[in-house]
This record gives sequence, structure tokens and C-alpha cells, in this order.
Amino acid sequence: MTYTEIDLNNYPRKGMFLVFKDHQIPFFSVTVNIEITEFKSYTKKLDFGFFIPLSYLITKAVNQIPEFRHRIIGDKLVEFPQIEPGFTVLLDNDCFSFCDSLYFPTYLDYASYTEQQIQQVKINPDSSTGEKNNRFFLTNIPWFSFTSITHPFSTEYATVPIISIGKYFIQGKSLMLPIAVQIHHAIADGIHVAKFFQVLENMCRNPESYL
Repeated sequence: MTYTEIDLNNYPRKGMFLVFKDHQIPFFSVTVNIEITEFKSYTKKLDFGFFIPLSYLITKAVNQIPEFRHRIIGDKLVEFPQIEPGFTVLLDNDCFSFCDSLYFPTYLDYASYTEQQIQQVKINPDSSTGEKNNRFFLTNIPWFSFTSITHPFSTEYATVPIISIGKYFIQGKSLMLPIAVQIHHAIADGIHVAKFFQVLENMCRNPESYL
């Protein structure tokens, strides 16, 4: 997928970009509990499952935040017009494999393609190949809730955001889900992560409009 180089001379975050791009630990990670009461009820009623519809909403939200589509490639800051999800799949032996999917405008197209990819990876694990800068990484950890999480850091894909899903839990009358974002500080600040969470939670509160 092609990308567009960002002109740093006209880039409003140039100062932050230059400050953080060469840090030894350049990422920051935040975890937020979002409400999924309506989302869970809606997906259960339609028998959609949980991970695939949630991963679709996350992919949709990610693509609405330009900074999540920014990457540092070589010495250039670039922007992809669209990024695709890559996620982990649990295998029968309690190991996991990586799986690549694509973002589709409609949920049913996404769900059909993603389910095929998941089944293929279960037959042929570790078949995920190719360029990763045009992706974001998504990991599902449904066995426990968490208040923070940190992932291994790869310099090759340093600016690829990593999003983690934990185990949902009841808080009062609401169903809450921990979601973490790990992202390179040269491409994004806290306000951009906040925008992502706001978009995602709005989708989860109005799932019939997006699924």
C-alpha cells in the first residue's frame, strides 16, 4: 500500500516528533476501561460472537485517527490512507499464531474475510508475512482484566500501534472492558489516544449503527 510523506516543515507536531523519535524507549502505553454493555447485548442477540465484531470497531476507530496511521519509515514521517489489523489467534496447543486481516467498509464483509483468515491460520500457523507498517497490531487476552500492559518493542516496526483487549467485567450496572494502546510518542500524544477511545466507546454504545 502506498503512503504519503509528511512535510515536517508544515507538520504541527514537528517539535514533539523530533524530541521523541530517537528515544531509547519512545512509546507510551495507556489502559482505559470502556463500556460495552450495549455492544455485548447487541452482538449476543445477533450471534455475532465477540472478538470479530470488536476488532472491526477497533479497526474502524483506528482509521479515523490520522496519527494512528502515521509511521516513521527510514528517516521519513509518512501517512497511510488506511491501515489493516493484524492479530493473534489461539491454537489448540495453547500457543498462538499471527493472523492478518483487511479493513472493509461493511461489517459483514469484514467478518466473512476475517473468519476465513482465522481458520486458515489454525490450519497453517505462522503464515503471516509481508509488510507490517501498513498495519496495527491487536492482541486479545480474554483470561484476565488488566490495568496496564507493556509489549515487546521492535525497532523495525517501532511506530506500529499495539492495541490489547482484556477480560470484560461488571462495574455497577455496566459491562466494562479494558483496552490498552501502546504507541510511539513521535507520532502521537495522549490527546490522539483519547480521541481513539472516544470514537471506539461511542461505537460500542451504538453498535447497531456500525455492525
